[in-house]
Amino acid sequence: MAIIDNGYLRGQIGNVVNRKVGTQNIVQTKPTGKIRQTEQTQAAATDFGTASAAGSLIRRAFNSLHLGLHDSEMHNRLVKCMQRVLRGHGKNYKGFMQVKDGNIKRLVDFQFNENCHLHDYMYFDPQVMLGETGNVRVQLPVLQAHRNFHLPKQCNHIVLEFDIRSFHFAQKCFRTIGSYEKELPLYGKDRQEQGEQMVEFDIGNESFDCILVALAIRYLYKDGIYTYLRNSETLHPAGIIAAF
Repeated sequence: MAIIDNGYLRGQIGNVVNRKVGTQNIVQTKPTGKIRQTEQTQAAATDFGTASAAGSLIRRAFNSLHLGLHDSEMHNRLVKCMQRVLRGHGKNYKGFMQVKDGNIKRLVDFQFNENCHLHDYMYFDPQVMLGETGNVRVQLPVLQAHRNFHLPKQCNHIVLEFDIRSFHFAQKCFRTIGSYEKELPLYGKDRQEQGEQMVEFDIGNESFDCILVALAIRYLYKDGIYTYLRNSETLHPAGIIAAF
C-alpha cells in the first residue's frame, strides 16, 4: 500500500517502492527474488573460505616476524597463493579441498612485503632441510654484512630472524617449533666475517599438516644504550623460505 503525504507518494504498490528523499519522490522496483547459487558456485565459495582461513592463520602465526609492516594487499596475495596450494595436486572434488592434500611448497618465496623482496636485500640463500631424525636444520654460509646485504642509511646492525611454525589447518591452530636471531654488526671491531653455521630445531612428536620456515631482516641503529628499529612498510624484507 502507498499513501500520499504532503504531495509525496510513500509506500509500495506491487513491486514498486516509493520513497521521499529530500524534495524528490524516488520510485524503485523491488527485487523479484534471491539469486540461487549452483552447486559449483557453492563449492567454489567453500574452497575460497578454506584458503582464506588458512591465509589468516599463517598471517597470525608470523605476526611477530612481519610486524604488520607489509603492503596493503598482503592478505589477498596470501589467500590467492593458498588457492594455488589447494590446487597443487589437481582441481577435482571442489568444495572438499584441504591444505594437507595440496602442494604446500607453492608457498615458498611468498613475500609478506611486496615492496621489498628478500632477494633484493639479502645476497645469499640459507639452506633449510628437514632431517630424518625429526628436526629442521638451517645452514648459513660464511657471512659478511657489507658483502651479503643491502645496507640502508642510519643502520649499524643487521639482524636475521628465523621463525619455524607447524600448522594444523583443520583445527585452525599452529605451534612454534623455534626462533633464531643472528646479529651482524656493520662497523667497529665486531665487524668481521662469520663462519658457516648450522642451526637445528626439534620438531617433536605432535602431528601437523605442514611446517613453514620464514625469515625477516631487521635494520637497527644502536646509539649508546638506545636501539632504534629502522624497518618500515617500505623497508621490511620478510618471506617464507621453506615449506615441508
